[in-house]
Amino acid sequence: MRRGHHTKHSPAKVAKTPLDYMVYCFSVATPLFELPQAITIFTHHSAHDVSIYTWGFFVLDNLVWIAYAAKRRLIPLLVSTILYLIIEVAIVVGIVLYS
Repeated sequence: MRRGHHTKHSPAKVAKTPLDYMVYCFSVATPLFELPQAITIFTHHSAHDVSIYTWGFFVLDNLVWIAYAAKRRLIPLLVSTILYLIIEVAIVVGIVLYS
């Protein structure tokens, strides 16, 4: 290598631990716990006592987390926040339709 010439090295692969696999499972499973709220809104055609401010903020919050996770290439966090976003947007749509 010539003096002053720098090359980028790819990061070393790190072995997965049980904690990594647990995070992967929770990153998919946890957003699913919001599904009952969405299902209730759409099956009963009612968003009574459901706050659009709260759920709207959750949508905004997830957009920030998605940007962060994408920039840092944090795939489990990215997957989780995208799933949250999908469900939360559905809830907000339900609130708008049925309030």
